[in-house]
Amino acid sequence: MGRTTAKKKISTSPSSPPKWKWSAGSRVLSTIGGSKVREQFLDLVPTQVEGVYIGFCTKSWTTGEASYLFPMEKGLNDNESGMTLAKDWKYVFAFLSRRDIDIDDGTTPMKAKRGSKWDWKVVVVVINDDSTTEIVGRHIANCFSKFTKNKNVMDSPEKYTYRQCYADNPKALNHYLLDMDVAMILKSLVYESGGYTSKKELIKDEEILTAFYGTNQFGKEYLEAMHDEDR
Repeated sequence: MGRTTAKKKISTSPSSPPKWKWSAGSRVLSTIGGSKVREQFLDLVPTQVEGVYIGFCTKSWTTGEASYLFPMEKGLNDNESGMTLAKDWKYVFAFLSRRDIDIDDGTTPMKAKRGSKWDWKVVVVVINDDSTTEIVGRHIANCFSKFTKNKNVMDSPEKYTYRQCYADNPKALNHYLLDMDVAMILKSLVYESGGYTSKKELIKDEEILTAFYGTNQFGKEYLEAMHDEDR
């Protein structure tokens, strides 16, 4: 009987574990849905101008920081698509700079956050039917959410949620907006569609000037000082 050669024993000891770049307590990322949806809030505030509200869009994950509304503003002002969006969004009149009430000179816009170079844009909302602020707020929030799903508009979709309308103590329109922008809204909503035949006739309406500019006297002085091309 011939000699048998002992088989070499194969080691079964495990190799060194991989060095994962993770430490206890670090955040776990979810892969559900493929992309992260950033939630934004929409709140409405009434003004002294009947049917005109200011919409404040803010980021849900921080305090005192405006949402990025430039894509919406650009879309609404586009010569080709703007008319369609205006019909779909229905109550959205314009996106305008928020007045910095700390400086309160009528020409300085508030910034999107402390230290930012970008203006805080607000949504000017006009309700000229029997719809409630709840219906209008939800409609605008849904429209903005749908708009951001377009890859040509935003890299990542955003979810807008309407929260509430702060109905107490409405203020004049220029408490929220720059004086020149208030004049633009005044011209569009009142002068051109309100039956006034001249600026002189409009200036005599103390109630209108107070609602737009806080006091009848300031509104009168501001409008009288404007050049025709500015109105």
